[in-house]
Amino acid sequence: MAAPAFRSVAADSAEVAALKGKTNLASESLGTKIVSFSDEFFAEASNLLKDSEAVFLPEEFTDRGKWMDGWETKRHNKSYDWTIIQLGYAGAIFGFDVDTSHFTGNHAPVVSIEAANASEEEVRAGKAQFSEILPKVDMNPGSHHYFVYEAPTAAYTHLRVNNYPDGGIARLRVYGQVVPQALTASSNGLIDLAFVGNGGRAVACSNQHFCSPSNLVLPGRGKTMGDGWETRRSRTPGHNDWAILKLGVRGCIDKIEIDTRHFCGNYPPKVTMHATVSDEDVPASDAKWTEVLGAVPTTADSQHVFDTTGARDEAFTHVKFTMYPDGGVKRIRVYGRAAN
Repeated sequence: MAAPAFRSVAADSAEVAALKGKTNLASESLGTKIVSFSDEFFAEASNLLKDSEAVFLPEEFTDRGKWMDGWETKRHNKSYDWTIIQLGYAGAIFGFDVDTSHFTGNHAPVVSIEAANASEEEVRAGKAQFSEILPKVDMNPGSHHYFVYEAPTAAYTHLRVNNYPDGGIARLRVYGQVVPQALTASSNGLIDLAFVGNGGRAVACSNQHFCSPSNLVLPGRGKTMGDGWETRRSRTPGHNDWAILKLGVRGCIDKIEIDTRHFCGNYPPKVTMHATVSDEDVPASDAKWTEVLGAVPTTADSQHVFDTTGARDEAFTHVKFTMYPDGGVKRIRVYGRAAN
């Protein structure tokens, strides 16, 4: 079976900008993990999944050699190295960023990627059927390599990254869309319609100076202030900042949770939420927005749960969360019932 059609695109292209608007399915924040590998002598394969950009520390060494922020195998491999990645959530893939940052005389010269839709048990037992989705492509030292598909792939649960014949890769970004195998219900019996594991994602915002609104729909409550959404300080009277979330499934909204964990001197004094219906990723500028949460205050480092204040039995596809005037929020949960 031939690999799906793809093309290599420049880092400053519109295609890459669109790609980065998708979910990074290989993010460690989603629970993505390394299942197995052929070798990680110099640096661990799990570094591929880090959300942070790769760094280089000139004076840092280990008992095996130079410390590198990526996956690096030993030299002189007579075949090739590989690692198998289990995605946190199954998803359709729109493209990749294979990043060799800081690997200059030791980068992987050639990479290919295979994919499978299987259980972890099948993968560990060697029973999963992997198909090539990115044929062998040349790598340059210290570079981002972006590949975009002509059409999104089927949904996959696992990837096998092949490194010919050996060397280092700093990060792997797998840009795509979560395809839920089953909707995940919350402890209150409702579905978090915006949760990344249910297919939700951020599609637009007014500002993301400090950190991205994509963090709003991640699992858990995060580790630091850096894994929420935070905007710059505003100096204009009447200012507000907003983020639009595309719900993973169209549904009726019953409760909204706003979590300001770690935001102590920079939480928003007041927030609202509106909702709409649209067939587009980003609703049109003239979309009709219905209030589902009137203006409510927030406090520092707290989980706030509110009943919706309107349109409880109307099904929506998107929500618009607004902060007055600005600030930071860790997570947003949009609890409700799937329309289908």
